[in-house]
Amino acid sequence: MLEIGFVFAFIGRQLGRVLTLAFNWATIVLFGRVPQDRQLYLSGMALTALLWPIVLAGIAFPSFATFLLGFFTVPDWLKGWVRLVMLVLAILLPLANGALSARLPDEGKRPRGRALATTILRGYPNSLALFVVLIWMMIVAPLGQIRALLRRWEAAHVPIAVKPAGYDAVVHDLAEALDRAGIRVTRKRAHWAYELPGKVLAILGGDTVRSLVPVQLADLVGDGFEMTLHPMDLSLVGRKKTLSHARAAIVRELTFTEAYQTWSKEAQAVEDRLIKAARGQDDLDAIGTELNERDFDFEEWEILYRLLLQVRLRVSATETDALDSADEPKPALRERVAAAARVLVGRSNGH
Repeated sequence: MLEIGFVFAFIGRQLGRVLTLAFNWATIVLFGRVPQDRQLYLSGMALTALLWPIVLAGIAFPSFATFLLGFFTVPDWLKGWVRLVMLVLAILLPLANGALSARLPDEGKRPRGRALATTILRGYPNSLALFVVLIWMMIVAPLGQIRALLRRWEAAHVPIAVKPAGYDAVVHDLAEALDRAGIRVTRKRAHWAYELPGKVLAILGGDTVRSLVPVQLADLVGDGFEMTLHPMDLSLVGRKKTLSHARAAIVRELTFTEAYQTWSKEAQAVEDRLIKAARGQDDLDAIGTELNERDFDFEEWEILYRLLLQVRLRVSATETDALDSADEPKPALRERVAAAARVLVGRSNGH
């Protein structure tokens, strides 16, 4: 029983991260980058997007509504009004979603007047788009875990948010990083199930959103390894050793490609500065000071701190953040054994 609970807890954690990244990517595509102090609005939008179809299903299928109400204690005087309340919620929830989305831009850029009314009404298609992304990833992500288990492979997810028009560049950079790690991969088109959320966003979001969603998702497939690059997530499956090497190569490469590893507007601005610093166009020490002074979410701070160290290594005299240097061959085994023996002798003599 303990092992089963551990498995479900692990899948739950992985699924939670995937859903968080999926939702953040969807909102970035639909509404642009969101500042840290407005992340609460995103939580409200996620809630309304999930509740709206459930309420609609309850109206269309009374037996489903009865099943849902079984989880709550409804006073007798309210039972006659349940259907009317659900009808009101079906109308108001998308409008609430649209009203929350109008609060996402900065104060001077928020819609007003007729533009505000249009934004609020856009809550209907936006709620549907966000619901499809969240529910579809709730289905697809566990299936990926199960598929890996059946093949006796391991699965992993790396947080990522591909920059607009940067999808092909990221695929190319990651393929080269894997090649340098000795993992030969071939690019293939991903399964249609993985493309569905992006296509829904493109259809419901209009021309602006359509330009931000890749036409085709890519799989990078090698011997004992597969990777699907979503605009909001890197899904990896493979043999344990291959997967470990692939993750190390990918994490090193992600710092310097057209993708973000954080989700708030402020954190992504720091990532942009780190890229400039890697090119000698920004002060790395000043970025470090800002990182210490800003009030970032701990998980984002941890990511930014790792990126800062990677950039510092990249611009150092070694010109690499690899663990081993190809230009400095390791001493022969006999020399290393002799050196270790000298150290031990020195310690035994009190040196």
